[in-house]
Amino acid sequence: MEPSRARDAHSPRRPSSRRRGPPVRRIRRTGRVQVRVEVRLFATLVSFLPPDSREGAAILEVPDHSTVSDVVRRLGIPADLDRVTLVNGLDSRPDDTLRSGDVLTVFPPLAGGR
Repeated sequence: MEPSRARDAHSPRRPSSRRRGPPVRRIRRTGRVQVRVEVRLFATLVSFLPPDSREGAAILEVPDHSTVSDVVRRLGIPADLDRVTLVNGLDSRPDDTLRSGDVLTVFPPLAGGR
């Protein structure tokens, strides 16, 4: 006779052999995936960073497919305030989409001599 394969209440469970991928962060209400971007603000714009930011930079979790203008708006920077934006050190447009790991840098307009 073969031994029963039924588990006894006292027998230890074996770990599942199925592998799971890394957890996906989602916004609770919408189910949209979150991405992490670093935001660096300079000069007068530093005041728009979250209170827990350090040295003019903060890490934000934003919905996937967020744009430069979405993040600027989230920070509370007025739309009519002139600024220069870079993503990963390159000029960017307000409608450029951000990806996880991107660095968004925002400067007030720079003025100079001739």
